[in-house]
Amino acid sequence: MISLGCAKNLVDAEIMLGSLLAGGVEITNDAARADAMIVNTCSFIDSAQEESVDTILESSEVREARNRGQGLIVSGCLSQRFRDELPKLFPEVDAFMGIDQVANVGQIVRQALERRAEKIRNPEVAVRRPKSKVVAKLAELEKARDLSAHEKEESIRGTDKFGKTKVTATISTHHAPRTTVSPSPPAGTQSPLLDVTARPTYIPDYATPRFRLTPPHFAYVK
Repeated sequence: MISLGCAKNLVDAEIMLGSLLAGGVEITNDAARADAMIVNTCSFIDSAQEESVDTILESSEVREARNRGQGLIVSGCLSQRFRDELPKLFPEVDAFMGIDQVANVGQIVRQALERRAEKIRNPEVAVRRPKSKVVAKLAELEKARDLSAHEKEESIRGTDKFGKTKVTATISTHHAPRTTVSPSPPAGTQSPLLDVTARPTYIPDYATPRFRLTPPHFAYVK
């Protein structure tokens, strides 16, 4: 696993690793030996998106050179934010997962490995895009999304005592759609996100399996 971004992403990475260990999966430090690689992405700022794109493309290149059977999974904020577009931008990725799915990572890894095996048996001609085009496309999508949200704002207007129009409230009708895809798509097709909502609601509890990547820290407030 390669985890990028903030401390929340680190916690999500620890939960994913804990869930995999609880399911009997072995963790290795050798990327070439791994059956699956998870890239836990960040999309908070432009440079974070660019780093995520870089890491996805580099992981795909390493796989092609050293372990073609390896499943490649993309998780985190980038796949949450661009859940409808990423499968088209990254045909080399075997599965995408949203922030709410961190506890279901074992199922998604198995799905990714099945998809990868199917791709090797029945190779498709996929057009791989260079990093510059992927980054430019994400920026274009971000701009279009902002414009769409602005255009969908409806203003409730009234008049003041002088007969002048005034805006009394603004209601945004922009809601990102829910994406639901069958967990078993037809053979030979790309596997996009399984079930992702625009507003993640997953909160881990005390019993959630977690493989801590950092030592415990304590803070005392007087």
